[in-house]
Amino acid sequence: MLAPLLLASLALAGCRTPAGSPLGPSLEPLPTRSVYVPDAADRGARRMAAAVLGGDAAAIGSAQASLQALEDERRDLGEAPSGLIPYAQHAVDATARSDLAYRRASRRLLERRDLDPALRRKLEIDVADDPLELAHLRLRDERQRRVTRAVNGVFTALGRSILNVAAAPWRLSQALVGIAVAEHNDAAISMQQRQALQYWKRFVEEHPTAPESRQLLDRIESLQRDWFEMKRERGVKAAERGLELGQYAEAFVFADRALRYAPEDREAIELLARAEALRNREREERARSVGVAAGPPPETGDPLARALLLALMQPDGDVEGAAAALLAAHPEGGPLAAEARFAQALALGERGEEDAMWQALDSLAEGDDPAVARHAAQLAGNVTQNPYAAFRKSISDRRTEAATFVALGPLADGARDRNLPRPVEWMLEGPAVIGTLGGIPGRLLQTSIAPPPARAPAIHARAYLKRHPRGAHAPELRRWLLDYESGRDNWIGAYALAEDSKPEERAELERKAAEQALSRARDQERRDIRLMLLREVANRYPDTPAGKRAMALAREEIERATSQRIRVSRGFLEENPRVAGPAGLGLRPALLDENARNGELHPEGVMLIGGRAIEVALLAPSGDSEDPPERRRQQMSPERLARLVSLLEETALRNALLDPLAAHGPDADRDLFFERARLGATDAPDFRATASSSYSFLGMRERYGMVRTHESILPVDLVIQGSLPSMSIGAFPRLRPPRETPDAVLYR
Repeated sequence: MLAPLLLASLALAGCRTPAGSPLGPSLEPLPTRSVYVPDAADRGARRMAAAVLGGDAAAIGSAQASLQALEDERRDLGEAPSGLIPYAQHAVDATARSDLAYRRASRRLLERRDLDPALRRKLEIDVADDPLELAHLRLRDERQRRVTRAVNGVFTALGRSILNVAAAPWRLSQALVGIAVAEHNDAAISMQQRQALQYWKRFVEEHPTAPESRQLLDRIESLQRDWFEMKRERGVKAAERGLELGQYAEAFVFADRALRYAPEDREAIELLARAEALRNREREERARSVGVAAGPPPETGDPLARALLLALMQPDGDVEGAAAALLAAHPEGGPLAAEARFAQALALGERGEEDAMWQALDSLAEGDDPAVARHAAQLAGNVTQNPYAAFRKSISDRRTEAATFVALGPLADGARDRNLPRPVEWMLEGPAVIGTLGGIPGRLLQTSIAPPPARAPAIHARAYLKRHPRGAHAPELRRWLLDYESGRDNWIGAYALAEDSKPEERAELERKAAEQALSRARDQERRDIRLMLLREVANRYPDTPAGKRAMALAREEIERATSQRIRVSRGFLEENPRVAGPAGLGLRPALLDENARNGELHPEGVMLIGGRAIEVALLAPSGDSEDPPERRRQQMSPERLARLVSLLEETALRNALLDPLAAHGPDADRDLFFERARLGATDAPDFRATASSSYSFLGMRERYGMVRTHESILPVDLVIQGSLPSMSIGAFPRLRPPRETPDAVLYR
């Protein structure tokens, strides 16, 4: 029995080879450079460049013939092609008189099979930048979008009726109505048409004498009229909505904007006049309401009222006594009785009797004195002054919202806005009523599992605790907030509210809060902020494992602090061997040969840590890449560092040109360090945290996994769709709509 276990243990132990320590430094010596002697290809390329720059057609033809002869000679000798012929032709094409001629020449050059991948990609980008072709593509996208929307609507209706064939007719009718409404709501000129219009304008401006320009003028004028009409219609609708909502200044602005596109439009003129009149009246009323002359308060002939006024103005005034005296002199229904009761209500609040104060104010808000009722209602309904009432109301609104959603589903807010008359919109919702009622069990289950968010009650509860930390409802709201924060895994916020909790519950919350705070601190990229947060975790949670770990990490952070942390991963070096080779880092080949016995580079790779120093991460002696690496620091010569950063930038740009997914994002601090490295000015590193870069050059496998996902070449996806509220399931094909271009946001 023990023998098989022993053999299995030996086999498992043999699966991991201990890593050996690399002998000597990790970098090879910088290769010496001999004097470069130009060969025939170099001299031919020089003659070609001189001829192109000089614009001498005869010299260009002679230089091209010379290069072609050299290329034929290399082929006869069995040597690899130099690749100069396509570049020479590209240089000639770049001198074309117009971009039209240049694009035609580039299309012909793309037919060659011996193009360098980078040159081919550049030519493809240049050829694609054709205004007429781009306009044609955008119009094609517009047609495809409309067809896709209609076909998908029909397929979706039929696919959702697989389990309920009887519902297919009304679902299909709903889909057809939806398609018709969508067509009705489409803008007069779609986003794709606006893009095409811009491309046509660009072509006409750049080539006013081209034959295509004369043909485009009528189409440009037609689309421009549609564009102005759409802007006028949007301005009029926005102005009408502003008048309905009482936003007269906004309505004035939108009506004026509509007139800019249609100066003679009668509807916009009438809206502008109405908005201006209402805006001016609002301004007059506001000026009249604030136009009170400054000065001392008026004298009152009632000494008891004056005594109450003075008591209200003094910090330790006897407001209740003065109010009681005034009420005794002016019984119920007297001229100042309501004011006295208002003062008594305020005194109750100052004494800490919150509920009694708000009950008194609610009673005054329903009283007969309009001035006091208005003030009492304003105070009682103010969410800042009365956060507990706002909390209770938001809880009630949340329950009502959930109940309405369960009962009415998508019709909870009324018929959907389809830009049609409201009765017509309700008529179109008629077929959906049956499905809405049938989905009540599913929506009830959905609400039970995932209730609506409680952000508003949480805001009001926090406002109450901030205003009344020891108020009558503070324990209730603190417990509610504790459950709320725990439910959304905000352990830091929950621990801050656990002062009334049991010791064991508080200790558990402290542990979770410390772990969460430590995780957030480690996610910070800037060193100074990360160090500050680590110290805060260590000081706030000193008795937790996370707090002790934060102290150790802060100590390590200080010990390992460097001016830069620019990482070049092993995956990037393996995919780009030139960077790892003699022309770049000059890593010893043994570090990348997959043999752990002679030392191996850790997946972390190499770190540029500032100045001319680098940090090479090697596999730990265990040979496990999951273990912390063994780090070695070495100095580079200024020449090698300049070569390395230049090669890194060149490689990153070339990779991005060949594959957009390989693009590396911008980083100002990285670029500044690279520029200083090229100039040989890194011997005085900048240790400010704001000047430090933590950029990483990662390989494609590290960024996207072993296999990157590619979009199917088929324009159809198979969709399996289920709906929990309506307890239905369906399967149907769906045409893939055209993708929006990166500049689409400029045309919305």
